[in-house]
Amino acid sequence: MKNIKLGVILFFILFVLPFGCSDSEDSPIPTVYVNFTINPASIQYNNLNIPGNYATLNGGYRGIIVFHFIQDQYIAYERTCTFDSEKACSKLIVDNSGLIAEDTCCGSKFLLTDGSPLEGSPATRALKRYNTSYDAYHSLLHIYN
Repeated sequence: MKNIKLGVILFFILFVLPFGCSDSEDSPIPTVYVNFTINPASIQYNNLNIPGNYATLNGGYRGIIVFHFIQDQYIAYERTCTFDSEKACSKLIVDNSGLIAEDTCCGSKFLLTDGSPLEGSPATRALKRYNTSYDAYHSLLHIYN
């Protein structure tokens, strides 16, 4: 009886758990390889080193928005809306406040502090997020997936 329980637990761990979660369920946006480093303090990124500012970069599926959240924390989002990601017009722009990204195609709006869709938006999923790592000593921001 003890061997059967152990066998069931082992089967569950080896064969069921690895297939329980899937990245494709989390985001309708295709995964594109992202791995580059920028200097947020450079003129090229329009003072991204100041908290509350953002920059749009090439890369990802349709571009990347980098938002300087606080101190040494940066957040990088895919510029494609999570509502109708397959439409060519689905590309986010940041409004004048610098805190909200809007899809010019469906009208969805997202808060850049956490990527969540604003109430009333057609989108119900948060923006696709890329990993970021900031090296304060060298003033370099690594963006990757």
